[in-house]
Amino acid sequence: MSQTFDNGEEQSNIRFTEGVRMDVGNPVILLVGKTGAGKSTLGNLLLTQPHDEGPFYVSADMESVTQVCGTAAMSIDGIKYNIVDTPGIFDTQKVTDDVLKEIANAVKKCAYGVKAILFVFEARRFTDEQKNVLEGIRRFLGEEAINYIIAVFSHATKTQIRDRNVMRQAWNSPVRSFIQDIDNRWGIAPNSDYFPPDDPVHKARLGEIMAFISGMRGVYTTDQLEKSRKEQEEIRRQGEEEEKKIKQEYEEKLKETAKKESEKAYNQKIEDLRKEFRAKQEEEEKLRRKEKEDADEQFRKSIESIQTENRMQREQDEDLRRKEREAAEERHMKSLEMMRQDHKEQQERAETMLNQRIQEEERRRERDEEARREERKQAEEDYRSRIEEVEKNLKNRENNETTRLMKELQDREKKANLDFAKQIEDLKKKNALSQQEIEELKKKKRTDCFSLDTKVQLESGKFVEMAELQVGDRICSNVRNGELEFSEVYLISHLGHYDQFLTMIKIEFTSSDGRKGQIRTTSTHCIFREDLSVLYAQDAIPGETKILVLNETNELIPVVVDNLIIEKDTGYISFFTRAGTVIANNVLCSCYDDCPQSQALMDLVFAPIRLWTKVFPSNHRQEELHPYAKTLEYIYFNWFNGKLL
Repeated sequence: MSQTFDNGEEQSNIRFTEGVRMDVGNPVILLVGKTGAGKSTLGNLLLTQPHDEGPFYVSADMESVTQVCGTAAMSIDGIKYNIVDTPGIFDTQKVTDDVLKEIANAVKKCAYGVKAILFVFEARRFTDEQKNVLEGIRRFLGEEAINYIIAVFSHATKTQIRDRNVMRQAWNSPVRSFIQDIDNRWGIAPNSDYFPPDDPVHKARLGEIMAFISGMRGVYTTDQLEKSRKEQEEIRRQGEEEEKKIKQEYEEKLKETAKKESEKAYNQKIEDLRKEFRAKQEEEEKLRRKEKEDADEQFRKSIESIQTENRMQREQDEDLRRKEREAAEERHMKSLEMMRQDHKEQQERAETMLNQRIQEEERRRERDEEARREERKQAEEDYRSRIEEVEKNLKNRENNETTRLMKELQDREKKANLDFAKQIEDLKKKNALSQQEIEELKKKKRTDCFSLDTKVQLESGKFVEMAELQVGDRICSNVRNGELEFSEVYLISHLGHYDQFLTMIKIEFTSSDGRKGQIRTTSTHCIFREDLSVLYAQDAIPGETKILVLNETNELIPVVVDNLIIEKDTGYISFFTRAGTVIANNVLCSCYDDCPQSQALMDLVFAPIRLWTKVFPSNHRQEELHPYAKTLEYIYFNWFNGKLL
């Protein structure tokens, strides 16, 4: 991703709010964060300047160096931006409201608006003060400003800078929730002490931040800011009116209390008379209740006597029925025993007759076998006698001819053995060469598909990186009649990280609305042309090849490839949807890599594993290639090598 910068006439202590020259027609990139978080350092790195020698002054003190907004100019992919370094939020030298008002004044001076808000905070912790930054931005810039925030982790370790997945695993619950609130827009500020500016990791981390900036839709305008400030003023006015209303209500309650106290004495006398009347009523109620309880007790005793008599009668009837059932069961068991005995005797007689028949059949077979042996023996003796007679007649006549033929056969056999040995040696040399070529090809080939930070859309509408995919997730795979189609991830072939860098092909393109886009895959991963035919990523021709890109109206439109760039990375993932396709970074791609360039053929090849996982879902999520994919790779590789030979 290309970039330039222009520091203007002043390169230090730039006071934006005091009228420094700036092209207000260019969109703004705001740097916000707590003092010491690394805002100025990040600004210098984005301008490709040394982190402590650029236009934004960097200090090791905990007091904010930037007391008002500073600015410098830069460009990304040919688009010019004003990058603005803001005062440290929650500084000890400025109250928070004054800091945010300073930021608001910076926004008002930008006629075009704010393209992105880079919120910089340390990777080591996420404090309550940093949580309150979001609320402060909502309060002063409005809820819509959240749609333009990109989180940037500073002061990260060397391992976290190298591998985004290590940084993701270090997040706690508040950080993960914060990243989800800003729709997974986050990056890592590189450390020049770990990775110099010419290091691929340093360029990759800055490239990810700039890709988020250029891919941001729309800008935050001064009209939106003015609307937010009016809403804040209305909330303040309503609060003052509510406070005034509460005060009036309190004064009225005081007057009412005095009136109630004068009535309290009168009500007390009335209450005493009522208590005396109620006591008399309760005494009379007790007498009536006692009479009723005595009558109820007598009635209950008569009922219990009747129930006892009925229970005894039921028990007698139950004993009589039980004895009748036992007698019937005994008669039934005797009948069953007699039937079993008869069945046993019949079975024994049948077995005896069967054994007799088997023995007779065996004796008959033995007699037949003995007769056949005698016949074979006699036939063999006759054959041998005839052979001996023929051999005796031919022996003298063919003796000389046989000697000549034997010598000729021996000579031919020696020559054939020499030719055969030579052919075997040639095949061994050829096979050894083939095995060496196969091993070299195996070392070069890696079926790794996508980079881990490639984004896909879930059926819920949420965008996630491929590193977070799980088997069973339904992701966007195609578009039909303006409606997004979602397909289940039924197999993750393998994912992980290599110890060394992996070569990736980054395809850059420009959408119809002017937005820049890109996707990174391995060189032999299949993508779709505008006619839905497939080609390898490495075969795309800048300025000529058209790929299919999803626009804002849910349509796949042909877009010309701008550029092909070879990049280095360590993370990889290979997975398959039941549709065989996926829309990744808004580009329609095949799920297949390093294979014949036929989507229909590969869908047919993977049909068995698709059916198998419907019954037995896969839980494979390892660096090693899934056995089914490994088998297909071996078959294809040996077939391809056979064609070369």
